[in-house]
Amino acid sequence: MIYLDTSAAVKALVEEAETSAIVDAFGAGAEFVASRLLAVELHAVADRRSLDHESADDLLDRVTLVSLDDDTMAHAIRLRSGLRTLDALHLATALELSDVVTSVLTYDNELAAAARAHGLALTDLT
Repeated sequence: MIYLDTSAAVKALVEEAETSAIVDAFGAGAEFVASRLLAVELHAVADRRSLDHESADDLLDRVTLVSLDDDTMAHAIRLRSGLRTLDALHLATALELSDVVTSVLTYDNELAAAARAHGLALTDLT
């Protein structure tokens, strides 16, 4: 499974240079997993950019979402990744799912560097 970060998921909703690659990955049946934070972040983006929330929900229906718990939050603290809060939680979640996560799909350079530093592969859709 590919861990889907919000920076990549947003590109499926907002037309950007990478949009077709993200849409193609979903169309090809790629399996995605993410923290439930993805739902909060996508709906916040929908609010800020006046997007249809149904589109966000449709995308989220195609992603396996996992809950955050106290262990995940403690893991994010122990990592001392230097990332912003939500990115640190995404990284901790991806690491906790390393038995099923084959790579991370992100367009956030800081999260990408931290994922690599912790031994996670990155998905390149180019």
